[in-house]
Amino acid sequence: MQPHAPVARRAAAQVRAALRTLALLLGLGGLGFLLRWIFLRLRRITLHPTGYTTPAIGPDAVAPGMRRIIISDVHLGGGDRLDDFDDDGALADFIDGYVAGDEPTELILAGDLLEFLQVRLPGLDDDEYSDAAAGLRAAAIIGAHKPVFEALGRFVARPGNQLTVVIGNHDFELHYPAAKAQLRQAVGLAAGDGRLRFAVSYQGGGIYLVHGNQFDGWNRFLNFDGISEPFEVTRGTQIVKEVVNDLEDDPLPYAPLIDNVKPASAFLWYMLALPRLRNTAARRFTLRGVAGYMQVVAWPTPHHMPFTSTVQGRLPALGFLWRWLVRFRRGRVDRHREVARQVGQVAEIVEPPEQVLDQVQSEAARQYEREARAFRDRFAREMLAIARRPEHQNLTLFVCGHTHGAGVTPLGHGQFYINVGTWTEIIYDLTTMLRQEQRFPFLEVTYPEGERPHWQLLVWEGSDEPPHSWQEGPRKGRRGRPRGVGARARPDQV
Repeated sequence: MQPHAPVARRAAAQVRAALRTLALLLGLGGLGFLLRWIFLRLRRITLHPTGYTTPAIGPDAVAPGMRRIIISDVHLGGGDRLDDFDDDGALADFIDGYVAGDEPTELILAGDLLEFLQVRLPGLDDDEYSDAAAGLRAAAIIGAHKPVFEALGRFVARPGNQLTVVIGNHDFELHYPAAKAQLRQAVGLAAGDGRLRFAVSYQGGGIYLVHGNQFDGWNRFLNFDGISEPFEVTRGTQIVKEVVNDLEDDPLPYAPLIDNVKPASAFLWYMLALPRLRNTAARRFTLRGVAGYMQVVAWPTPHHMPFTSTVQGRLPALGFLWRWLVRFRRGRVDRHREVARQVGQVAEIVEPPEQVLDQVQSEAARQYEREARAFRDRFAREMLAIARRPEHQNLTLFVCGHTHGAGVTPLGHGQFYINVGTWTEIIYDLTTMLRQEQRFPFLEVTYPEGERPHWQLLVWEGSDEPPHSWQEGPRKGRRGRPRGVGARARPDQV
């Protein structure tokens, strides 16, 4: 055995040298990561406003006493697997059969009508933001949902009706004129026709309305009133474009629903709480999502360079460097996705004990619910602060969407915060994968007694039966017939 001792010592020395080299490389990599993180944190980014802006709608532009129907978060996509809305018939029937009633009506689409973040077009990069690109994406969405826009066209063609589109974080590109023009053309109106208007906020008729993303730190814009240069990208947009869109291509049946996670900051807990992690494919899917999420949150939000602007024209001598930099930036997402896929492969060789999986999922579900509850409470607090401002004391309704969770919260002094929810399918309970059965919520506001609004939060059931009152909880359940068509509810009755 003695002659083998030098061989063993040499092998041990080689292992130690390899470990030292690995430690050195990891240390240098960690140092580089830290220095880059510090640089990106300390850098100053100046957002320059452009002429692509959208105004707010104030009381002077709101017709008094007009019936109003408000829905939010329809998320019309490009008609492929990423498209979350597949109920064009239901929405068209709702517009034709209920919204377009006998009296003049204003239909307010309270944000995220169009799902720009999930439209993939040949020859158009995901990170290309321009007037032309916004027009192409809007045209693709309209083409995929013709029944909806045909119904909207019939609605605005009726005398006295008004269509108002409020901009949200998923259709932020509606600030671009080309996108607005596509919607006007789709509903059959010429440029400048006031029957279709766009807004970033709405106040009048006893209502204060915003989409609500400005209350959400992950989707809050520094300049929400219009397009900036460089183009402003929120953390929530990054999650959707760089992680969620890739995950939704997975064949797992629940993959197409993961972009409905609210808040986006709870995406990590959502992924870990998904059921069936004992299945290798499910674990691979989860690890990919977790790795992608971690890569996004590891870096400061990258305000996108104006790839198609005149920057290169200003510096023609640096054109080659600029084009290389553009290619490098655009390759970042592909590199991150490849890392996430490699991490996901770990699921094929590692199978955690069942007890560990149970503990992880239980804790993740608890953390997700805690963060989602705090998210909802934050919106109520924000609306309460707005309601207490002197200029809003005479308003009754404080309305938004964005959270995808419909509900009513009394604010005191006869004021109410109302979230009008979403028309997309959502998961109500992660453990049981229970879906929300009250699929199509909307807010109806009328003025039978003058200026003070009477309101109802209702659920559309289809043209064969009248809508019913919204009820808290996952299941439909009824508490009597709605008051919507006949006598109107008092503002304190929901």
